[in-house]
Amino acid sequence: MKKIIHVLFVFVLAAVIGVCVYRYMEYQKYAPLRDDYERIAAEEYTAVFFSTFPIEHYTEDDFIYYREIYPLKASYCIPDMETLNEYFTRVNDTLNEVETVYLGVRPDIITADDLLTLVDTWEDKHFEVIIAYPSLEYWKELDEEEYPAVLASYTDFIRSMIHSLEDNEWLQGRLSLYFYGSTEWLVGNPANYESDFNLNEGMSHILSMYSDGGHGYQLTLENYEEALEDFETLVTNCRAQEEPEYPDLSKWDIVFFGDSVIAFSETSSIPGALAGITGAHTYNCGQGGTSATENPNSSKGICSTVDAFLAKDLSIFDEGSQILVGMPDYMEHSRKRRQKCFVINFGLNDFFSGYPVKSDDPYDVYTYAGALRTAVEKLQTAYPDAVIVLMTPNFTSYFANGLEPQSDVGGMMPDYVAAVSSLSEEKGLLLYDSYNRLGIDGTNHTEYLLDGCHPNEKTRYTMAQGIAKLLAPIASRD
Repeated sequence: MKKIIHVLFVFVLAAVIGVCVYRYMEYQKYAPLRDDYERIAAEEYTAVFFSTFPIEHYTEDDFIYYREIYPLKASYCIPDMETLNEYFTRVNDTLNEVETVYLGVRPDIITADDLLTLVDTWEDKHFEVIIAYPSLEYWKELDEEEYPAVLASYTDFIRSMIHSLEDNEWLQGRLSLYFYGSTEWLVGNPANYESDFNLNEGMSHILSMYSDGGHGYQLTLENYEEALEDFETLVTNCRAQEEPEYPDLSKWDIVFFGDSVIAFSETSSIPGALAGITGAHTYNCGQGGTSATENPNSSKGICSTVDAFLAKDLSIFDEGSQILVGMPDYMEHSRKRRQKCFVINFGLNDFFSGYPVKSDDPYDVYTYAGALRTAVEKLQTAYPDAVIVLMTPNFTSYFANGLEPQSDVGGMMPDYVAAVSSLSEEKGLLLYDSYNRLGIDGTNHTEYLLDGCHPNEKTRYTMAQGIAKLLAPIASRD
């Protein structure tokens, strides 16, 4: 009898503990919801940002700084239309004059009819709707029963919303739609995501800039069919891919030396994208404004940079430089057994500064070709088994599309490109020819470049893809 009582006591105790744990977890689960409701009632704001997918890394400060909009951003990931309506009801019960609603929509949670009803109900507000942008990994992992229904929810939502905008000037003035699902540089790079729907901090910042009127990711009557076709093709191809598209470089340490083309700090940088699609350990040692050529008044050319890298000396670099992140990262996380690779990309600033392309001395570090040759041999001496990739500078629209020399001794952009190509052939090095391979010219550069010289996210992703495929034959021999 005592045994039975003892067993019953243990069972009851376990049940009580289980109930307490469950209630505590439920309480914690809804803590963000309670916090949102408290903020809605207590704070002042002129806009709100609610979402059915995670937006934790979007910041209210971005809206304030870049748009002079004072939003209240929900911290709770809204699970259904009923809860979303409750949020709006609570906003309406305050004295805040909300003019703009930023709304993150998962079409498998909120239908087009749901959204249109919401817009009709709150007709005095402008809606900026960001359609969910799950990673390609999410689409690939959906099972055969889920996939068609989820895909259809996205395509049906977009078509229904666009058709509702046709010939409806009132709605066109009240509603903007943004769609990133066909944007391979975003959804195709796993490094951009913390989970299937949750972007990292850097990418959330970028999308908060793009999700606004006047940017290229807004759906219109003219572009939505192409966007949907690209989306369905991208997702379909991803699911059909049986073999990995890119080599497995998880046993590689890849160091990038370069100027501001390399030195973007987000995961959409060339090193960041390469790491995302191949698993490589990449180290971004880019420095904005620098050249390969050594300048007598500055010690930041490629040779002095390589010397500092080999000596593990950070003292020559300016505060805030990306190399002050990349070099310590390499020193701490590189491993001896990993394949070493160096990617070198300079040339834009050499051209802009009018530095000589070459001289009679092939090792003249005060020329572009001489500095590159000297730096390459320093790396080969220190790392005899390393793979070295040279990148040509990309096209620039500045100074007559790069055809106007910037000094009496400087060359045109094609001269610097030819010097890199010649050095790669001389040394038997891999070459990624950004200048010719990307197809950028004076008629289309705005599609590829942010400002006439810096590649945009799509172009940087393309460059990372090209480097990955360049390294594939070597990786296959590992």
